[in-house]
Amino acid sequence: MKKAFMILAALCFVSSLAFAQGSSGTETVMIKGDVIDNMCLDAHKTEDIAQFIKTHTKQCAIAPVCEAAGYSIYSDGVVNKFDQDSSAKIAEFLKKEDSNLQVAVTAQKSGEVLSLVSIENQK
Repeated sequence: MKKAFMILAALCFVSSLAFAQGSSGTETVMIKGDVIDNMCLDAHKTEDIAQFIKTHTKQCAIAPVCEAAGYSIYSDGVVNKFDQDSSAKIAEFLKKEDSNLQVAVTAQKSGEVLSLVSIENQK
């Protein structure tokens, strides 16, 4: 009986943690896609973004005016924007010689905004 009570108590605790995480409005997501600066994204809204991304260069994305606009990631027809701190981290990543715009990211998603946890080149 004592063992059953301990198991029940443990299950209740784990359930409450899961509920609390779900009710906070954030979730961890892993996305493979293409980084695009928000300036170019906004300038090409009327075009097919998937086609534009094929010609968008890393040099453009790290240009000062594009970097200042922040970054988004395009994946499977969906654009997700990064918060300001994440955009700074992405700029730092893109300035590395061996980086590219095709990335895999882990982020915390809150509403429509992503907060970067990690970023690496797609494998």
